[in-house]
Amino acid sequence: KAVTSLRTSSGWIIYLLPLIGMLIAGCINKLIYHAMNKAKLNATAAGFGKSLIRILLYTVLIIICLSILGVPMASIVAVVGAAGLAVGLALQNILFAKPFQHGDYIVIGNDAGFVESVTILYTELVTLDNRTIFLPNSIVSSSAVQNLSKNGTLRVNVPVQVSYQTDLSIAKEVMLKAVQSLPISRKDPAPTIAVTALGDNGITLTAFFWVSKSDYFIAPGKLLEAVKPAFDAAGIEIPYPQLDIHDKNGKGETVHEDHR
Repeated sequence: KAVTSLRTSSGWIIYLLPLIGMLIAGCINKLIYHAMNKAKLNATAAGFGKSLIRILLYTVLIIICLSILGVPMASIVAVVGAAGLAVGLALQNILFAKPFQHGDYIVIGNDAGFVESVTILYTELVTLDNRTIFLPNSIVSSSAVQNLSKNGTLRVNVPVQVSYQTDLSIAKEVMLKAVQSLPISRKDPAPTIAVTALGDNGITLTAFFWVSKSDYFIAPGKLLEAVKPAFDAAGIEIPYPQLDIHDKNGKGETVHEDHR
């Protein structure tokens, strides 16, 4: 009866109703978001809830307006149902598995960044160089998600080469002391140094140590800054690429050419 009454009213109601509806929806959305903040929900849940409620309110408003214009309800329900199913399938893993939350650093395919927000349609990431990436939730839900922040600490692997003439036991000891001198390096689990490669120009020693998630990206640079003067003081050579050229002139001479 209400819809029939609106249809027979003056035409200006059709134009005024969307405006009034948007104002009411905006006020309701703000009230609900304020209540979510008071309930101390995490930022990801609050942001998603705000996005979901806003879309639901606007959907109801659109349905009312289309009903007044005489659009068959069956068509409206079919379109809304199909859209809701698509969104639900895209969000099922994100909502139930909860692979990440606001502030986590995640890697999805070739994209990586800190989680800024999760809406009903997309997940927003902010990269280390302050770029914003909007990933459709259908991609997020169907892809493998690496969460570098979930466990609180991360292991850093920093390789450094030494020459083949180096005493490995001394080099490993110097490198370990350099790691232990870093305030950001965790004592438990204890850091370790291991030989990880025998390359063309030298032996690769890799430092394995643990840091908090907030120090993960600065840790490699901090260690390299500490290792260089420590190696210099111990007389340990960091090799540079070199090329041996054998002169087949019958004299058996070997010419060494260095590329610094």
